[in-house]
Amino acid sequence: MPDGSYLAKLYPSAADRRRDRHGLLVRLIEYTLDDPQRPGKEERHRLLTTLLDAELDPARTLVCLYHERREEEITFDELKTHQRERPVLRSQTPAGVVQEVDALMLAHYLIRVLMQEAAATQNIDPQRISFTGALKILRCRLPECAPEPEKIQQWYQRLVQEVAEETIPPRRHRINPRVIKQKMSKWPKKRAHHRHPPQPTKPFEESIVLCH
Repeated sequence: MPDGSYLAKLYPSAADRRRDRHGLLVRLIEYTLDDPQRPGKEERHRLLTTLLDAELDPARTLVCLYHERREEEITFDELKTHQRERPVLRSQTPAGVVQEVDALMLAHYLIRVLMQEAAATQNIDPQRISFTGALKILRCRLPECAPEPEKIQQWYQRLVQEVAEETIPPRRHRINPRVIKQKMSKWPKKRAHHRHPPQPTKPFEESIVLCH
């Protein structure tokens, strides 16, 4: 494909591969990292995806998105620590628990949409908007929301402007060695030289070298 990625097929068995049946069409992206301080530097990495359109989903964009997959841990923290004042659900029935979790997820989505729109007004990454700041502002401003449609629009515009002021510094480019304290997995054992490792010299996206 134009960006160096290529199409392949995954088969459930060797027999299916020989007969070219039941194959799943996928796109394979190969890349390396040229930042000498990053783990896996100069190694060939392969990213497998079912997003097949190279123009709609460029290879470099997908590599960066995959690199950010651990952002989900931040989402869990936002839901369990900041959005929930108490870590325990109050519902006493299974249906009630489902309803309460749905409400929490919907509220989190609304806060994130608010952060996205606020970041767009400043032309910055939504990660630069503070979740806790947006949450506190929304809790304070909700009682001021009037029922009239024209007043709701004015209230929301002011809300977006106020949230846009809750900016935080850009994240540092940092990594941690893939080691553990006790040798019970495939990762190397943590040693003294793993403490305070050298940090990346440039953003992850700039260190990507796509293989053609």
